Amino acid sequence: MKIIDNSVVFNMYQMKVKDEFRSSFNEVGKRNMVTSSTIESGTLGMYNTMNDAGENLLFELYEDQRAYDKHVQSQQSKDFQRVVSEGATDVSRVELVPEFLGEQDVSLNTTTDNRLWVNVVRFTVKDGKQDQFKQILIPYLKKAMKAETEILVCYVSHVKDQPNKWMTFQVFQNDDTFKKYVNSDGFHQVLDELTPLFEERELEQLDGQVLINQGHY
Repeated sequence: MKIIDNSVVFNMYQMKVKDEFRSSFNEVGKRNMVTSSTIESGTLGMYNTMNDAGENLLFELYEDQRAYDKHVQSQQSKDFQRVVSEGATDVSRVELVPEFLGEQDVSLNTTTDNRLWVNVVRFTVKDGKQDQFKQILIPYLKKAMKAETEILVCYVSHVKDQPNKWMTFQVFQNDDTFKKYVNSDGFHQVLDELTPLFEERELEQLDGQVLINQGHY
């Protein structure tokens, strides 16, 4: 397992793609992600997912601000930006502050239908409980990823300028791996410890359409 330094740029985009632009969005988006992760050493991870409401959630991870700026000016990014501007509505960008960024050592390169289990969990942490929440959650996740290599990705962050809004983004090898994870004694123990610290917890399963990271950073 590797842990990425938290000086990276981490963003989540959420949008609703118009039906007539869906094919173009998927094609150009895939090309953007594959090309960027191949030729941009500072583009560490790019993930295109869809939730049950038909909205796309895109997660992008860059080594630093310079790497992000370089990507935004690339031709493949501009092509994708154009499709989004024409074919998507309700587009929002959420800047995330990384707290823990864990991946397995082997790069992830999934661009077709797959059995990977992807989810995002959103927490509203009680005021003043953020440090305690972090000190319980992150050591557990580090231990879980070392023990179970089928937990492929685990990113923990909070929303910039909203320190009580936390989020985990996770990719598992399959649904059996996820079920094993959430049914373990360790998971239930840490959830019991965390529950008094947050006001709300919402898990959303996602369809992982393009899931790419460097794996050797």
